[in-house]
Amino acid sequence: MSNHFSIVNFRHPDSLDAGSLVSKSAIEAGAKVDVITSQKDETFSDFNYGNVDWRNILQHKHWLILSSTTVLEGNSPSSAWGASMIFGELEGTKTVMIVDMPKDNDKITEMWGQIVTRIRQIHILFFTKEALNIISALENISTSSLLSDIRIKGLVPIVCSYDEISNIAKIAHSSGELSIQLECQLTYYSWLANFIFGLSSTNPNKSEIRHAASYADNSKIAFN
Repeated sequence: MSNHFSIVNFRHPDSLDAGSLVSKSAIEAGAKVDVITSQKDETFSDFNYGNVDWRNILQHKHWLILSSTTVLEGNSPSSAWGASMIFGELEGTKTVMIVDMPKDNDKITEMWGQIVTRIRQIHILFFTKEALNIISALENISTSSLLSDIRIKGLVPIVCSYDEISNIAKIAHSSGELSIQLECQLTYYSWLANFIFGLSSTNPNKSEIRHAASYADNSKIAFN
């Protein structure tokens, strides 16, 4: 296990959101993951988020993994979602935001607006393929330009996506853009878990980002 690959994942208790899937793959890759969610006797939409000690939870943790859809789950999840990023920034924990499609497509604008409000607290902004297409249309920017445009305007260190059909990862970062086709077949959440693992083991310069993007190929690890 990498000492630098520690994760806090705030998620819905059903563990089916995008962040949960990434965290599960990260555990398989060797990460230590602390899961934060509502108690068994609580409803997620109105759980007592005031009991979450984010400062203590995030201390000495490398990554905070969040799903974009969590902000739509109710006032309590939305408040905890925002607070986690504030304390993550204070504690030096890097936030990974996974932009996925909500169950109700009519709420995509609300969800994206919440992300934009917090965008400078995000270190890695990842888009699923479907979300990339929808946000591209919403912003009236081509899918080929969206990652770079968001990175520049939002000052996000890394903006990326992964196409499960073509096995191509696209990454916009401070030194430019990368497009890498992997040899192994991966789900988007397995690729992102491997990417985070690779970044945890290297310095975030151009060559190391390329190495991290193809970490699954380099380590010969493939997940279902």
